[in-house]
Amino acid sequence: MLPVVSIVGRPNVGKSSLFNRILRKRVAVVDDMPGVTRDRNYRETAWNRSAFNLVDTGGLIPSSKESIPAEIHIQVDIAIEESAAIIFLVEASVLPTEVDLLIAKRLKKQCREKVILVANKADAKGASGELYHYLALGLGEPVSISALHGKGVGDLLDRIVEIIRDYRPKATPPQEEISLSLAIAGRPNAGKSSFVNKLLGSKRMIVDDQPGTTRDAVDSIMTYTNLKIRLIDTAGLRKKSHVDTNTEYYCNLRALESIKRCDICVLLVDTAAGIGEQDLKILTYVQEQKKGVVVCWNKWDLVEKDHKTFDALVAETKRSCKEMQYIPMVSTSALTGQRVLHVIDRALLIQQNMTRQIGQSDLTELFFDWKKTHPHPFTPTKQVRFLGIKQMHDSYPHFVVFCTNHNSVFPSYERFLINKLYETADFSGCPLVLSFKSPSQQGRQKAADSSQDQEKELS
Repeated sequence: MLPVVSIVGRPNVGKSSLFNRILRKRVAVVDDMPGVTRDRNYRETAWNRSAFNLVDTGGLIPSSKESIPAEIHIQVDIAIEESAAIIFLVEASVLPTEVDLLIAKRLKKQCREKVILVANKADAKGASGELYHYLALGLGEPVSISALHGKGVGDLLDRIVEIIRDYRPKATPPQEEISLSLAIAGRPNAGKSSFVNKLLGSKRMIVDDQPGTTRDAVDSIMTYTNLKIRLIDTAGLRKKSHVDTNTEYYCNLRALESIKRCDICVLLVDTAAGIGEQDLKILTYVQEQKKGVVVCWNKWDLVEKDHKTFDALVAETKRSCKEMQYIPMVSTSALTGQRVLHVIDRALLIQQNMTRQIGQSDLTELFFDWKKTHPHPFTPTKQVRFLGIKQMHDSYPHFVVFCTNHNSVFPSYERFLINKLYETADFSGCPLVLSFKSPSQQGRQKAADSSQDQEKELS
């Protein structure tokens, strides 16, 4: 997992403005009204070749004066636990507030070495005269910035990189011992922890009817047909607009990171709830990460059904959700254990499909047959002429098509070729990628392939 850099501070000091400035695009909503940040924003970014996850935690909005210390301590403790570096943002033009003092006391006590005190709005009138008051927080001299205009942000990023450079992620079981890493993802309360518990044969995960019981991405190892399989039970991924507690934005971030480090993702769907927008977003993210996927319809024991029910469900899902056309589906019950091991079998098959190769001569012959029977639509100005196709040796099915005017290929024709490739070989559950390159790029590709062949011969 990439190091996490959290921006903490009281409301309306400019956390969202700084978040947007570092990302160099408007992601978080910015408003003068305190507490506008309700959804917890987290994005991957980089500075000086150092990548990290930036988290905008939102301003603390106490429900009452009496609850201020407790709520601040909860939020700050979570940031301390999760972060490799913490940006403690204050407002340069005003004196330290009670909330500033409480946050500073907690940070200074627990993790002073990874805290950067940052005074925002340093370009405001009278700001320079108030800055020295922040020395009393005991976190060193504040870095003066203007998130709105970008002043001093580069220096701040240099400080962040210094702190996170030595970051080491939490140790995981040795990769070479694991035959398959399987992430169990889905919306809250889809039954992920129950599913993992049934596979393990023990109550390894806490199970509760209340959504969001799992707060972390938990790894467990099971042995199946002499294969060691890592199961990653992720926290339920919910819409950012629905992320409303101090912990859930980190849970979402960990769940996304868990998908990055798996081989195959099991998208667990509550059959009664059906496929929702968030399920499709999870699926899109899995495919963007070039991971295999199997859809698991859970809680099948609660459905009134006959021998045609599941086939009808699969057909309707693939009809309405084109992105699921070539994704295998299994119906299970984590409660009774019905077909839970079938999911493992299907995941192992998808793992084989991910590296399946089509012979070059067969692939070329098929490609030109497709082109002949279904030519590319006519383009009067930039004619697309196909020259060949090649399958790359990647960890997922990746094909490169060489053609003239490669930027003019119709998306519908790309979809046609992808469908043909899925139909030709068993790539079900795999993220099949089709790239188009110009003839000059084809020449460079051949030269690179030739060079690699020579290196292999010499070695």
